[in-house]
Amino acid sequence: MSYHLLYESCGWHTRCALFDERGRLLTLRYDDTSRQLIEGAVVWGRVRQLAQSMGAAFVDIGDVHDGVLPLQTLPTGAKLHEGQAVLVRVVRGGFGEKGAKLDARVVWKEQGHPSTLPTMVLPPPEALKRALRDAGSTPVKVWLPHGLYRDSVAKVVREGQIFQLDHTPDAPPWLAQLDETLAQTMAPVPTFAFLQGDLKVELTSAVATIDVNFRPINASQRNAVLGANLAAADEVARLVRLLDLGGAVIVDFITPRAKADRTLVDDHLQAAMSTTDEHFEALRPMSRHGISELNRTRTGPSLILLLKTPAFVAGAIGLELWRTLAGSNPRLRQQRVTAHPQVATVLAQHLKADVCLRHLGRSVVVQATPATSPLAAYQIDDVIG
Repeated sequence: MSYHLLYESCGWHTRCALFDERGRLLTLRYDDTSRQLIEGAVVWGRVRQLAQSMGAAFVDIGDVHDGVLPLQTLPTGAKLHEGQAVLVRVVRGGFGEKGAKLDARVVWKEQGHPSTLPTMVLPPPEALKRALRDAGSTPVKVWLPHGLYRDSVAKVVREGQIFQLDHTPDAPPWLAQLDETLAQTMAPVPTFAFLQGDLKVELTSAVATIDVNFRPINASQRNAVLGANLAAADEVARLVRLLDLGGAVIVDFITPRAKADRTLVDDHLQAAMSTTDEHFEALRPMSRHGISELNRTRTGPSLILLLKTPAFVAGAIGLELWRTLAGSNPRLRQQRVTAHPQVATVLAQHLKADVCLRHLGRSVVVQATPATSPLAAYQIDDVIG
């Protein structure tokens, strides 16, 4: 068994998609120059406020919202005061109205701290390293659309593990599979197929829900329902990790026919979560109506939310442009991108004329759609000359 990792980059945005041997997307890790304060970053921050009743301190780390530092992570006997500099590690990135979760258990050899706070000390591990960590001990083949970033990848991965899609005629369609999965994830109600059914995922401010729908050929058979629930449990474990669903996750399985079946599905889901997801915490027994609740620690905003941010959409456009490098299509003279105004603003910062001509061999014109258009919607038109 081996996993497959698709690596893409356009300079300011890098994306690493990890697939299992069946071609299912397991995790999606990405770097963006506008997204630094994520899991693994180490920062010198400044204590803004102590909240003894919460057992925490609010720390300015340079993010939109102050990070929350549990006082229990401080060394024994250490005390904080407002305005104090403190070295912290981000264990969960901020999202929505919530600040990042921090930890003071950081080993740092240098003495003193910078005069300007907050200051980044160590950036988070790059997306490629995070994706390889997701694979654990499973061997990984790394696929590149072309050779532009082969040298960069070879600094982390052995040369024998690196393959290029443009040099492998019978290569699996990783780009198409990734695009299809992301399109499913960005739908108003993300829906993922399995067997003769699907799983629908919905987010609220408090919980995430996964609704299992199944259309068996013979729904009266107990074994058909049990088999579908066991297969759905595997998909639930994958999706919870992929989408980074956290807190309480409610799963509405097909109502089992017997208590023994509920136990089998519980055990299967427990095993799948425990062996694939280090952030899994607990699973409550399934109710007689087929409702399960699992608890998981978030590492940041759900992928469902991240995919609809201006930075990610702009990055996705950049990656699509970079799939066609200079010289690969001599007749391609220009490309025109139409995108939401917020996305167009981000693109304008990166798609400078000299950058496009140097890397793409053509100009790129960015046009903004009306502000009422969907943020994630965009169009790329080729001008052939």
